[in-house]
Amino acid sequence: MTLCRRAFVLGLLAAAALAPRRARAETATAPFDVQAEIVTRILPYDRGFPERVKAQVSFLLLTRARDADSASAAHQMRRALLDIGKVRDRPIRVEAVEYSSAPELAAACRARDIHVVYISSGLAKDVAAIRGALADTGVLSFAAVEPYVAQGAVLGVDVANGKPRMSINLAQARAQRIDFPASILKLARIY
Repeated sequence: MTLCRRAFVLGLLAAAALAPRRARAETATAPFDVQAEIVTRILPYDRGFPERVKAQVSFLLLTRARDADSASAAHQMRRALLDIGKVRDRPIRVEAVEYSSAPELAAACRARDIHVVYISSGLAKDVAAIRGALADTGVLSFAAVEPYVAQGAVLGVDVANGKPRMSINLAQARAQRIDFPASILKLARIY
């Protein structure tokens, strides 16, 4: 076997060995500033927003423990939200926590008066439990990874043809007591 052919075969083997890791990696499906802009603009359209949000809008950013990509996504989303600073006239407060369990998430949302839970990358296996924890809470679940919407997050954003596109899981929105008007639903892909 020639040296060039050996290098080619070794390159193919290396690519094949790395391919499963890349396929498993989850990345945000829209830039963080776009995600932050959309969630802060759409949140006041929830008919329950005025009575739930009195002084400030509280975001809880969930991350996967020991997952650098998940932590990085939460950090970038935090920065994007703080750059916006307000939802209408209410200041934004942002906290980040590592996801541990659905009961702990529900307790944290109650104790910290959370309005939006951001489900960072790396939490695909936990979306169903998160969905259950947020049922009947009035807390909006917002996914970094748009396919999480089909799994049970209420809102997600991706980019199609260079334009941001919202996705809304209507059944889950109702389960979480999030009530968007038809004018917003017309702008989104509905699950």
